[in-house]
Amino acid sequence: MITILSGGTGTPKLLQGFMQLLKQEEIAVIVNTAEDIWLPHGYLSPDIDTVIYTLAGIVNEETWYGIRGDSFVTHRRLLELGFDEFMNIGDLDRATHIFRGELLRQGLSLEEATFRLCRALGVKAKVLPMSNQRLETVVVTSRGEMNLHEYLIKHRSEPEIKQVRFEGEAEPCEACISAIKEAEFVVIGPSNPVTSILPILSLEKLKKAVASRRESVVAVSPIVGGKPVSGPADKFLKAAGIEPTSRGVAQFYSDVAANFVVDKSDEKFVVEGVNIYKTNTIMKTLEDKKALARFLLEIMR
Repeated sequence: MITILSGGTGTPKLLQGFMQLLKQEEIAVIVNTAEDIWLPHGYLSPDIDTVIYTLAGIVNEETWYGIRGDSFVTHRRLLELGFDEFMNIGDLDRATHIFRGELLRQGLSLEEATFRLCRALGVKAKVLPMSNQRLETVVVTSRGEMNLHEYLIKHRSEPEIKQVRFEGEAEPCEACISAIKEAEFVVIGPSNPVTSILPILSLEKLKKAVASRRESVVAVSPIVGGKPVSGPADKFLKAAGIEPTSRGVAQFYSDVAANFVVDKSDEKFVVEGVNIYKTNTIMKTLEDKKALARFLLEIMR
């Protein structure tokens, strides 16, 4: 079994590559939940949903959130009624939120609700929320404090980011610790290091578990040629005091990952105690995704 730390964009692409080479039963994914939020209709867990939809083969690959071919009748009607729903939520995706919300209201944990969703959608990989407790990403900007959805969607990533912090007291799911300990190796996917991976590693017990496997941990850079592959990752990296380059990310992960993969176009650099590998990390096609997954399997086995 391999265990992957994932957010909701770059890493699911890599996950598609692993799905071409491994059985789903051989994959465990620990997913960021610091972007979760209660909405009027239910509970949104965007990164978990993207991972589940990816494994189920139904993810919208144009946006990397929501379900391919979804309709937006409810969303449009809410806007017509004057409701400020700034997130573009599809009808099928909304049903997922409603289903999860009702399970949580019935007293199930987020881990149990995630298992129910996986079973309902035929997903056989182990999808694990990083915690059953709430941890919220707060973005401190030039326009005040806001959650990540407000920053990215409502404010279009425009305000200057002064700080990113995580509010709440959360402990990792025990299944996450087991998935780290039992893994053949651990992959830190090419998701935003600050908003997707740092929340996971902010859980002390989980970070210690990953660090204990450091020689068997490989991280993939989300930066190519000095620029993030997707989204405003550079803004978040700078706000967190991290150099927005592959070298900066490698240094940031160096206490938990002894292996780091960068794009073949990146300039050569050295980080003490870290093995640097080069290959194509731009995943435009399924073959690209498969090739990167195969490369990781080859260097870690």
